[in-house]
Amino acid sequence: MKDLRKTDGPRGAVIEIVEKDATTSDDTPGGSIIVPNDVRINGQSLLASAEDPVIVHEISTRADACVRVTLTLLARRVSIRAENDPEGSA
Repeated sequence: MKDLRKTDGPRGAVIEIVEKDATTSDDTPGGSIIVPNDVRINGQSLLASAEDPVIVHEISTRADACVRVTLTLLARRVSIRAENDPEGSA
């Protein structure tokens, strides 16, 4: 895995909305329907709210367009601070 340096800048996240332990190889009617039960960002499973759906916004075929996704996640802790301040400082 490549080392990320500050000069690399921000990058888009890899978001996976999957049904664990399922495949879409079943060719019977209704057999390839996916019922997602796991949300991952950059490979890390996260707690998502069952009451709030994952929304994948309209996808454009333009080469310069990006995909937007809205998630409601359950957070254990939220930190809003200056990057160089030590975590938890007042």
